[in-house]
Amino acid sequence: MKTFYIGYNNYWKTAHISFDTVPTGLYYLEMFVMWLCSKIPSIPLPNIKIKLKYSDDDIDFTENNDGRTTLKEWYGDIQQLFHLYICSPVFYFVNKHTKSIGIDFPYDFLKEQFPAEFGEDDFDYDEDEMEFKKKVDTMATWLDVGYRDVYKRLNYEYMRDSVK
Repeated sequence: MKTFYIGYNNYWKTAHISFDTVPTGLYYLEMFVMWLCSKIPSIPLPNIKIKLKYSDDDIDFTENNDGRTTLKEWYGDIQQLFHLYICSPVFYFVNKHTKSIGIDFPYDFLKEQFPAEFGEDDFDYDEDEMEFKKKVDTMATWLDVGYRDVYKRLNYEYMRDSVK
């Protein structure tokens, strides 16, 4: 299964396209497990006392620092338990077998090519951040102009060579 997605960051004005290739069976396995993970109800676990097993005695997140807690306090509910022991391992397994190729593009160029994929810039900038925003916008514009110049030159040479 071949998929792609466009990632962007409105704050830093960066954009990226990722092309992923994953075995079809694993793709559908992941989709099914993610769907199932969203359908599992949030039923709280019982207050059964458990003793945590870990080797680092310096870090203890339990209330009395004795390594004893309850299922409910440690895991929360059935959905979180399912996510921890089934959903996440399947995700990591599929991710391990996914081949990805990523390409970075100027933010404005990709926004022009794929306008439906981009959301609005909804950051509330204060006075200190307005100076930062101007610098980021200047850099993004500079990068976009340089990229478009190179893109036009390469496209022109390709057209010129293909006509011969």
